[in-house]
Order: sequence, then C-alpha cells, then structure tokens
Amino acid sequence: MSQHRRRARPERFFGPVAAALFLLVAFAAVAHASGSGWVQAMGAVTTGLAAVGMVGPAVLARRLTVTCVECPRDANSGEPFTISVVANHPLRCAARRPGGAATVVPATEARELTITPPTRGVLTAVRLRLGTAAPLGLLWWSVDRVVLLPTLIEVAPTYGQGVVFGSEDGREDEGRGRPVLALTGDLRGVRAYRHGDSRRRVHWRATAHTASLMVRETEQQPDSPVRVIAELSEDPAAAERQASDAMGAVIDLLANGKRVVLETIEHGARVAAPVTDRRQAGRRLARAGTNPYADLISPPMRQR
Repeated sequence: MSQHRRRARPERFFGPVAAALFLLVAFAAVAHASGSGWVQAMGAVTTGLAAVGMVGPAVLARRLTVTCVECPRDANSGEPFTISVVANHPLRCAARRPGGAATVVPATEARELTITPPTRGVLTAVRLRLGTAAPLGLLWWSVDRVVLLPTLIEVAPTYGQGVVFGSEDGREDEGRGRPVLALTGDLRGVRAYRHGDSRRRVHWRATAHTASLMVRETEQQPDSPVRVIAELSEDPAAAERQASDAMGAVIDLLANGKRVVLETIEHGARVAAPVTDRRQAGRRLARAGTNPYADLISPPMRQR
C-alpha cells in the first residue's frame, strides 16, 4: 500500500534546495567581494524568488481539489478503466489506490485518469495524489485526496479455472477453500464429508450412526439449477483466489447451458439468487465477503 500524504509534502526536494542554496551562496560571495549595490539587489531578488518557488507550491497544494464527474459502473480486476476528473487548479494527478498512471489535469477542464484495480471489490471512492510546482516550477509539492465517485464501481474478480468442490476435477483438491458446487434435486444417498462441503448438507442421523461426519448427496434433475456456494475467506489473498474460482465456475456452467444460483455472503447476510451472465456474477462476487476498498472512505482521508 502506498504512503498516505494527508498534508502537503515536497517531492525530491534535495536537488532543487541544494541548487538554490548554492546560487544564493554564490551571489553572497560575489556581492561581498565586489561591494556593488546592484549585485546585492540581484541577490535579494533571487532569494525572494527562491523562497516563493520553494514554499509557494506548498500553500497551493493544500487548496488543490479534484472532482470525479464520470466513472463506469463495472470493472474487472487487473484491467484498467478510466474516470473523468475536474480540478480547481492545473495540477498533476495520479491514482494511488487503486493505482494508475499520472496525468496533467488543467483547471476546470475534464480529463481522463486511468486506474487499474488489483483486486475485486466495490469502489465508492479513489485515493489520488495531487501535485503542483506553481508558480515557478522549482519544487513539486503533493497531497493525497480521497475523491468520492458519482456512482459505485463493482470490480469483478478475474476469470479462474472454474473448478469447484463437487465437480470431478476438484474432488481431490484439498485445502484450497474453493467454492462448493451443490446440485439441487432428489436425495441420492449419503457420503463422507469432504473439505469444502456446506454445513447445511450434513446428514445428522447418518453421522450419529457412523460416528463420522456424513453429508447428503443429491441427484440433479435435468431442469434444476446448479448452486455455487462462494464463502470467501477473511484473508484477502485467499478470498481473491476463491472469488476467481467461483467466477470461473459460474461462467463455465453458463457456457454449458446450465442455470446457476450463486450463493454469497454480502454485507453480513447470505444471498442466494440466480445469475444469467458474467456481469451479474461479477457484481455479486464484487460485493461478497469483506470489501478490500472499505478503508478508502475513512473520514481523515476525505477531500474537503
């Protein structure tokens, strides 16, 4: 995560400051050796200009603001998208979270800013770094601002392998925490519990008789939907892998003509609803589990 700059700070200040000090010392030495009044006057003017060029951008940076006027509704993890921003002063703008390329934004004119989200989630704001070297361009000062978006952006996970527990390829894959593929239909029998099975499928009577955990196994009807259960981990990296696997499973099932019911936990509540295309699945998985970008709207970082 990049460093926050809640207050204006200089960027790469050693070179400009060292050059200004060297110039002032040179003027002072020449003025002392020559005793000429015009040299002393030039030194005083240079000192004033250097002070303005070094400190002036700091004062202006504190007043920099940016407004987002347009943004997309959907985005994909790892793929760039653009938002349109308007600034109150000419400045250099770079997306910091999620990250993106820097661009120059003129005053009161909309300019597109490219952002590339590294993970899935819901974006209600973005953190931008605003910089200026006005009025003389001697030293850059920058400050971070959290800019609220005009509409939330739901970032879908990447397209995973689509292998889930309950499918033929995923039965021996232990410990990955992949989403459970649960087939609805008539009860076919019971079997031993496998890692990833939903707790709602536990057959308690068979468990009591066998002294080991047993689950129901159902037989899918031709027209019954396939239920994909995506319970994401609290660990961000694991949650991203699980969401990617669930996304791949849903897309593969839809491509094969299956009807899919996606079950997730959104805002602390369990949601089970049909999904008919990739966009719906991406939005559901973007809202599932813990939002990686929830901290962006914390009060200390909001733009005033």
